[in-house]
Amino acid sequence: MRVVIVRLSHLGDVVQTLPLVHALRLAVPDLELGWAIEPPFAELVAPLARVFPFERHGGFRAWPALARELREFGADLALDAQGNLKSAVVTRITRAPRRIGFAPEDWREPFHRLAVNEFAPPAPGPHLVERVWNLARHVASGLPTAPPLDPLLSAEELARGRALLGERAPRGGARLWILHPGHATDPRSWPAVSFRRLAERLVEEGQDVLILTGPAEAAVGTRLARELREREGLAHWVDQRGLRDLAAVLHAAAERGARLVVGDSGPAHLAASVGLPVRLLAGPTTPRATGPWPPQRRAGSGPPGTTEEPPGPHRVLGHPSLEWRPRELASLDPDAVANELLAEFRKR
Repeated sequence: MRVVIVRLSHLGDVVQTLPLVHALRLAVPDLELGWAIEPPFAELVAPLARVFPFERHGGFRAWPALARELREFGADLALDAQGNLKSAVVTRITRAPRRIGFAPEDWREPFHRLAVNEFAPPAPGPHLVERVWNLARHVASGLPTAPPLDPLLSAEELARGRALLGERAPRGGARLWILHPGHATDPRSWPAVSFRRLAERLVEEGQDVLILTGPAEAAVGTRLARELREREGLAHWVDQRGLRDLAAVLHAAAERGARLVVGDSGPAHLAASVGLPVRLLAGPTTPRATGPWPPQRRAGSGPPGTTEEPPGPHRVLGHPSLEWRPRELASLDPDAVANELLAEFRKR
């Protein structure tokens, strides 16, 4: 059976679509799996599925090439796991006889009738993982548990991640904190000056800090490396490349008991997929809908007779009430964040 997943972008959303891979492989014998995706994110899924690249910047010429490849593949089933106009068109041009998408109310744009001829039930909550799980259960009924967000790193990749982290990260402090600044123009990013102060405080308190940035944030990483000279307990990794390398490094960090301090971004979700606890700097977007999975739970949400469920591995920084109100991230004080992180460490 040939199946195509349509999830074109972005990194965090691609990570949160991985449960479909696991569900399909459990449910469908002799599966041949494809994935229509934009090239910057294709590396992450290439070991798991045949990649059908959608060249978003290729203009009109991108469409005939993609259509030709998809039609040659001859999918029996196409799954639209994005829910907008572009994904609807891609799903349609697969010519798969069975095309399934999210429930109509879970689409971000009203083009579901163009794309699909079958719908999953409505999601129980606002998070993409909840929509993906519903889609997985609709396709592969009888799944014993919810499928994981696991990029299926190989033994070789895991070993490489440990080696890379060993080369890059300081060792000897009480705990390793990985700080991942965002792009300076992204409203979901904490200011570089705040990351600088947080790094200084953590190092002063005997913690290890690795400031890690990818290609999109390299300018911020370069600035921080210039302003914060390497010293005992502090290291910089500017312009890290390779999504599966990044996943392997974050997995190695989880083995070391580290934490990732990051805004609402792809690396937050990649960290969650490999078991690295995230300390989320959330601002204009609600963590319940866009934060790492599973979201931090509210008090009183547990079984009868309890005050709360176990809170899970991830935390939203500077927001203890969990009654979310959007905020400017620049208003989040780095010394208060440092105090919160250090208090958590001391309670372990």
